[in-house]
Amino acid sequence: MKKIFLYTLIFVAIVWTPVLAQAASVDSLYSAGQDVNNQSKSLRSHTIKALFKSVLIKISGQSDIATNPLIAAQLPKAMSYITNFNYQGVAGQQTLVASFSETLVDRLLKQAGVSIWGSQRPSAMLWLAVETPAFERVVVADEPSDTTALLLTAHANNRGMPILLPLWDLEDQLALSVTEVWGLFPDSVAQANARYATDFMILAKVVSHGLTYQLHWAIYKQDADGFNYDAIVASGLDEFVDHQQALTALIDQTSDFFAQQYSVDTSIDSAAVEFTVTNIDSIGQYVAVLNYLNSLKAIETVYLKRNEQQKFTFSATLLGSLDSLTEVLQLEKQLLGQYDKTLGYATYLWRD
Repeated sequence: MKKIFLYTLIFVAIVWTPVLAQAASVDSLYSAGQDVNNQSKSLRSHTIKALFKSVLIKISGQSDIATNPLIAAQLPKAMSYITNFNYQGVAGQQTLVASFSETLVDRLLKQAGVSIWGSQRPSAMLWLAVETPAFERVVVADEPSDTTALLLTAHANNRGMPILLPLWDLEDQLALSVTEVWGLFPDSVAQANARYATDFMILAKVVSHGLTYQLHWAIYKQDADGFNYDAIVASGLDEFVDHQQALTALIDQTSDFFAQQYSVDTSIDSAAVEFTVTNIDSIGQYVAVLNYLNSLKAIETVYLKRNEQQKFTFSATLLGSLDSLTEVLQLEKQLLGQYDKTLGYATYLWRD
């Protein structure tokens, strides 16, 4: 039987200073699509298995999820998790699109002790410098005709990670040089990043080394005072046999980091919490707060325990740790404030 612990959180009205950076809501996490050549039963079965794996990676945030024995055993049974599928055609190309049951997928991940990552995810601006075949260094920009940009955004979409690319227009180029991106200078890049107001910025470059490609990346987090240039929250250095592998690894490695930070660890014993929201002054606000709490993957069940005037006290059972809930609340900025581990309570303000 899972152990139950009790924490008490006090949510009270505080002065709120707006922060520009915002988490991004990712849609269609439980759906995926793949191009197919025909509508045969054998190809459909093979494709749906691949789509199921893709969805499990998006929801768990783990690129290696298929190594989990329970997950691996369920992949051939992908059809039993489907809610619907259909074929869509664009410009003569068929795409098989499948949607999977959120309830069944979450239940499987819990049984396997695998993390679950909700739809609210951190926004990250990717500043990536690469070398062209002519050995010219360029910044990868948000250009529909850029094959590198298309590969990065498509793979980020497959991971359910809202990674953005800079416009690299005149404003960016006046604020920042290619050399500064290539040198991974966080102070210079942060100034250009300010216009995009993201939670994180990723500095990266792919360097050709003869027959291999070396990938360098580092992640910096936005806080109330901006980006801390001296505090790299994660970094990586790796080598690959081709350019495309280096690019997909960049998305996988950074997405794995964000998932580790913000997903709910289902292997942790449940914890009971009580918390009070004090600035609810209408039934509409109460419904909004309750709907929000029910939407959080970190909360398994929640109900109103009591209310006195504008003070509404809720009781909830957590999925995962109290830290997981706190991280999500700080990311989403819907309940504003900060949990104080020393004092054992939090002060929060509901943001309409």
